[in-house]
Amino acid sequence: MNRLLAILAGTAVLTAAGAAQATARTAAETASSIPTRTCVSGYEGILLTELCAEVDGDRLTLTGHAVPASITWKERAVPFRLSASVVGGAELGTDTPSAVIPKGGRWVGQVSGAVPCGSTVEGTFLVTQWGWPPSTATIAVPVAC
Repeated sequence: MNRLLAILAGTAVLTAAGAAQATARTAAETASSIPTRTCVSGYEGILLTELCAEVDGDRLTLTGHAVPASITWKERAVPFRLSASVVGGAELGTDTPSAVIPKGGRWVGQVSGAVPCGSTVEGTFLVTQWGWPPSTATIAVPVAC
């Protein structure tokens, strides 16, 4: 009987240790897969620009945001250029939409792709409105994986 209790106790200890290890591994994997988001602002023209980069492992997504700088802004279409490239490497892409910007602003454009671990991505969000200087936001984001 004592031998049976010893076996059951040993099995319970091993099961608890295995469950704790699996929980620790799952927590570490979850923590490393939480996306990080970084945003920068730029202003030179009639629109405030914001460029946000989200890194999730080796995946990077850039998105632009434009908000009118004046309360007299009238909703209208504005051309954009959102581009990103790996420093010393390939271009991730370029998005050149023309979007209608309401008084409250709008998220426009998106460039995304897989990036080599340990590299840095540079992105630029440029808004042009005839008669005004361009509004630009530029970001450099490390992709650590």
